[in-house]
Amino acid sequence: RSTLFPYTTLFRSVVIEPLARFNDVGELIPVLAAEIPTTANGGFSEDLTTLTWKLKEGVLWSDGTPFTADDVVFTYEYCVDPATGCGAVNLFQAIDTITAVDDATVEIIFKEARPYPYEAFVTATAPVLQRAQFGDCVGAAAAQCTQENFEPIGTGPYVVEEFLSNDSVLFLPNDNYRNPNQPYFSDVFIKGGGSAEDAARAVLET
Repeated sequence: RSTLFPYTTLFRSVVIEPLARFNDVGELIPVLAAEIPTTANGGFSEDLTTLTWKLKEGVLWSDGTPFTADDVVFTYEYCVDPATGCGAVNLFQAIDTITAVDDATVEIIFKEARPYPYEAFVTATAPVLQRAQFGDCVGAAAAQCTQENFEPIGTGPYVVEEFLSNDSVLFLPNDNYRNPNQPYFSDVFIKGGGSAEDAARAVLET
């Protein structure tokens, strides 16, 4: 099973976030990054081997601690460990090294020239995890980190208030979210439950 980002895309989008994502017209826009690195702004080297992400200042995790470049580096380390069982590991395979230059700067060096470098840490399939929470969940230990997977500390607009396996999940606003005008809803409640077989049968019958 995939131990990294076990939620659906909706879960990932409201709790944990990537450095960048695509908007509704297909444009890449920054989320936790301050800007999209390009050759024009110097964030992507002319030889297409080095990508430098500048992070937004003042971003906090939902527990009130600062989000830093070290969390980005940790997410890479977590995912590329074969024993972790990371479902998004293919997005990190082109990376040779990743370094936290300082708290707000991440430098990625690719194994070879990468004409399109926006895979790792981009979109809800590859969000950033907090080292403080997932630090003991790397490798084989990941399989035992049920609480961390079901109640992740994130930078998104919501936090997990209650998770009932095979039943429902309740999200409440993240008090440390960086945009004072969001989120737009006071809570998000998703009802699930039932077995995979029952769900498949209902779809086929419908």
